[in-house]
Amino acid sequence: MGRVSESFADFAWRFKDFDALPPEVVHETKRILLNSLGIAVGGLASDKGKIGVQLARIQGGTPEATLLGVGGKFSAPVAAFANAELLNGLDMDALPHIPPIVIPAVLASAEAGHASGREFLAALAVGQEIAKRLSRIFLSIMTASIAKYGKTPDIFGNSNEHIIGAAVGSGLLLGLTKEQLEQAIGISAYYCSLPVCRDWESTIPKSMIKYVPVSWIAQGAVQAAQIAALGYTGNKDTFDNPLGFPAIYTRVDVWDEETVLEHLGETWYSTTYHYKPYPCCRFLHSDLDCFYRLLDKHHFAPEEIEAVECHSSAFVAHPDQYAVENQVDAQFSGPYCIALAAHKYKPGPAWQDKEALTDPAVRSFMKKVTMHVDPHYAELRKTDPNTWYARVEVKAWGETFVEETDYSWGTNVEGYRLTEEELKAMFRTCAGVVLPDDKIERAMDIILHLEDEPDLDRLMRNLSL
Repeated sequence: MGRVSESFADFAWRFKDFDALPPEVVHETKRILLNSLGIAVGGLASDKGKIGVQLARIQGGTPEATLLGVGGKFSAPVAAFANAELLNGLDMDALPHIPPIVIPAVLASAEAGHASGREFLAALAVGQEIAKRLSRIFLSIMTASIAKYGKTPDIFGNSNEHIIGAAVGSGLLLGLTKEQLEQAIGISAYYCSLPVCRDWESTIPKSMIKYVPVSWIAQGAVQAAQIAALGYTGNKDTFDNPLGFPAIYTRVDVWDEETVLEHLGETWYSTTYHYKPYPCCRFLHSDLDCFYRLLDKHHFAPEEIEAVECHSSAFVAHPDQYAVENQVDAQFSGPYCIALAAHKYKPGPAWQDKEALTDPAVRSFMKKVTMHVDPHYAELRKTDPNTWYARVEVKAWGETFVEETDYSWGTNVEGYRLTEEELKAMFRTCAGVVLPDDKIERAMDIILHLEDEPDLDRLMRNLSL
């Protein structure tokens, strides 16, 4: 019994030393930090992020960890809560949605434990890998259902399970033993929120809590590690019991323990993030890529465009994509995002600014955009799960202009990966709504050389006012 928890704890113990990490894992861990921390600061442009900060100021606690963007120290669970809301606020975080859960939790625990940059990077790499291995199994129920039925399952979760990796990473930084790490796994599994994604998808207007309450999950991960350190116990066998976590979270027939654990410590799946250059659902990115290419080639003015026809995947996260009342609606509306691109709103916080949400020209242009399901998307996915096929047709000047792609920009395949300079450009765009240029440049340099830092103080000073 307890094979999964024991294996995860052994893995964490093996790689808690920075020098044990493969160089490519260190490199990719820095890249996801570079991407995520800039986005989190930009998340102050979102109401989600603002409310997270407000709640942190109400709750306070022992001054242990910093709020990104605004500064000030709060208890580690409270900081994890607020920073998770910030990181997920723009819906610009990389896929799968591991960063807004694992990074805030491990970051807060690192500050609370006065960890060095090396210790933080090691714990973050371990936590992300555990989260990714669970995500590969549990998230498959969603992608398989969309491919087969054109809709998501009636009951499924999206990223809630990342609490396990976040708890393990936090536990390493709080000095947990292997036995205590197993207990933290069992505790965090019971802290995991309900798999209510389908319920969320059907709501109009969209709620801020989205498909997973990232803030609650990040906070719970920190607390699971903290309480395990005090001797509290959890059901560390829950991944191995017939009525345990896998059966309750989704379905028992989805669970595959062998796949979760295979080559653990040898193959690192957490190095394969898909980055999001646009602050909206990934299902819309290929359409945007094609539309931007057509704009670059032909320089259409918005009033010269008669219609935009987007052909891509089945999309069920927003029942009425023309109903945009708030920032979360905006993140899941293809017509809204295409209209922003047509009117040259820069991808980033500006897309969800109140000016954009109320722009009459954007609202009018949305009516020109039609979203279609293209069966070619599902066919390509059968041979390559990394594909995000889209074809966009723009009618203008009495002609029809067409662009198509098999992959989204930012996908982890050759020719589409974001470069370090592109990640830096995104950081500047997002963090620039709050931070001065000198802090932005120093923060990026610190992230890329984080193993040289004796603690995280200098990084956090440059990530906040």
